[in-house]
Amino acid sequence: MKRIHPLMPAYPGAQAQRGFSLVELLVALALSMVIVIATTYVYLGTRETQRTLFEKAYATETAHYTLDVIGRDIENAGFYPSNQVGLVGAPVVQTYTNPVTASPPAAYNAKVFGCQAQMYDPTSSPPACAAHTGTVDADALMLNSYSNDASGLDIGNRADCLRQDSANDSVNAARRNAGHPGASLPPIQPLFVSNRYTLVANTAQVEGQAISTFSLACNGNGGTGYQPIVAGVDQLRFYYLERADTTTNSQFQRANGVTNWANVVAVRVCLMARSLQAARLQGSTSYTIADCDGTARSFTDGIERKIFSQIFALKNHIQITNP
Repeated sequence: MKRIHPLMPAYPGAQAQRGFSLVELLVALALSMVIVIATTYVYLGTRETQRTLFEKAYATETAHYTLDVIGRDIENAGFYPSNQVGLVGAPVVQTYTNPVTASPPAAYNAKVFGCQAQMYDPTSSPPACAAHTGTVDADALMLNSYSNDASGLDIGNRADCLRQDSANDSVNAARRNAGHPGASLPPIQPLFVSNRYTLVANTAQVEGQAISTFSLACNGNGGTGYQPIVAGVDQLRFYYLERADTTTNSQFQRANGVTNWANVVAVRVCLMARSLQAARLQGSTSYTIADCDGTARSFTDGIERKIFSQIFALKNHIQITNP
């Protein structure tokens, strides 16, 4: 009987089989771990970079949207439908006036009014500037105008900054149609619309995490009080340019420096927008920037902050009086 060598195949065509040695197995495992660790670092680095870019973009988008919301309202301030049909069918030219005749609030005398380092409280008696609640770093801006609509919120501009019906304001009791709000009828006279902007402290939810921040808020004359609109604004300033005459110069002033609100022709809005989460990579979390007041401020929390400023002209400043 022919004997088969232990290292030879047991049958024709078969090949000798052998496993990895312990050394080879350890080398393979080590190489695999290196690849996994390297891949993990690349993934985490890419994710951190993407999150940083997203947070930086969020701060920029917050600023642009805030400026857009306030800017459009500034440009509309003082609006009054120019042609109103009189009782005999003749056009009557009218301009912005205080809608309150008995003890009119001073803030309604002009199309724009501001409070320096304060909020505006329309519920006080009389309505006036009031201290902020908490550590809010903001001025307040009030913008007044009149509507030009046929009926309801969907046709015209009677809605305030929170899309509430300004016809609900008692100031418009004599101006709205007797059928309000049951019948969708046009108002008897243009409705008074007043929007007040400032900052409020609030909490935002990001990825299941509660983040304390400040938000642009508006208080419209159609209903509820200040409601947050845009989260992520740490500072808000308003500067006013008065029409130059013998008593004023053509420089932007904060509210306490305005001598005649009726002469304001432009408003400069400055804000400090921030990311909601850390947006600076490790090693660069400490930085210093100049805020809206020109004051150097240092931060170490890694939150991205940027200053944005824009000037808006009051398009309805030129007024035509009745002949």
